[in-house]
This record gives sequence, structure tokens and C-alpha cells, in this order.
Amino acid sequence: MNKIICVNRQFGSGGHEISVKTGERLGLPVYDKELLSLACRHGEVREQTLSYADEKPTNPYLFQAVYEGNSHVTRGMPTSEVLFQLQSHEIMRLAQEEPCIFVGRCANWVLRDEPGVALLRVYVSASLDDRVERKMRQENLSRSAALKQVKKMDRQRRSYYEGFTGLLWDSPKQYDLMLNTSELGIDGAVDLVATQYKALPE
Repeated sequence: MNKIICVNRQFGSGGHEISVKTGERLGLPVYDKELLSLACRHGEVREQTLSYADEKPTNPYLFQAVYEGNSHVTRGMPTSEVLFQLQSHEIMRLAQEEPCIFVGRCANWVLRDEPGVALLRVYVSASLDDRVERKMRQENLSRSAALKQVKKMDRQRRSYYEGFTGLLWDSPKQYDLMLNTSELGIDGAVDLVATQYKALPE
């Protein structure tokens, strides 16, 4: 039984940092942006073809179709849907090979019926002010620019998750842990994730 952590996160909440620190503490690999490269390799598609669609919903009125790749690619499908299929394949493959942490990419939904895995499904949030402050520091943005970015990315992540799963992105029903880093801090959140991970069935 491989124990898998799936992390969904509001933009600027520290979800990626929590994943990395948890991985370091537990000795687990973390897959985030790496899933794009793995998906492209599996489908034999150039990264530049799919990279702009990573964690983005399909726009039914404006999308680019994919006409390259191997037999794992459904030609003529929107880029975002091709990437979702390829990433889902890689998520399932990795979950069967080793305990690990997935960041985003609807991994908690992709692995919902996967045999031989024990899931810890985590959602990370924070107050809007804290998330804006975090992005101002990280990217040297003005408050208005950071606020615009946070709101845009939250909309995008919600649309992506709900579009591909048909479920509410931030519903407690989808998760085992709902963490607010404005209350817990990054290290406090890592402590909780690590503790719950160790309690998963072997």
C-alpha cells in the first residue's frame, strides 16, 4: 500500500512550500511542475505545446487543439484536455510506484478509485490579505497587482478543478485535512500533514 498526499491550494496560501517541507521531513518526492515534463514525455509532445495549459480549464470558445504526439494523445482535442489525460496517467503510474506528494492537477480525484494506495487529501487556504502579502514579498508586486494575481489564479484553479471533476474545489467533502496557514503557519501545517500521513494504513 503506497501512501500518497494530494495537496490542493489557494494561490498564495503556501501549499507548495508545505508540500516541499513535508516531503523533506518524510523523505517523499514531490511532484508539481514536474508532472508537465513527465506528461509530455509520456505523450511525446513538446513541452512548449502544452505548458501554457498546465492547471488551466478548457475555454470552449478559444482553445488550441493538439495534432502531435504518440498513440497516448487523442488528436484534435483541446490542449488542456490532452494535458489532463497525460498528467492523470503519470499520477496513477507514480502512485503505484512509490509513496509521494502531488500538488494540484486534481490528483485527489484522479486517484479516488486507485487500488493499492492510501490517500491523504489536503486543502490549503489562508486569508486574502495574507496571500496578497505573500505574493507582494515573493514577486515584488504592488498590492493592487498582487491582489489581481491572487484573484485570477484562484478563479483559474477553481474552474480547472471543477471543470474536470464536476466537484467543488474547496468543499470539505473532498478532503481529509482543511488547513488555514493564517492560523497554523507553514510549519504548523507541515506538522499536521506529517502526523496524519503517519496514521494512514500501511
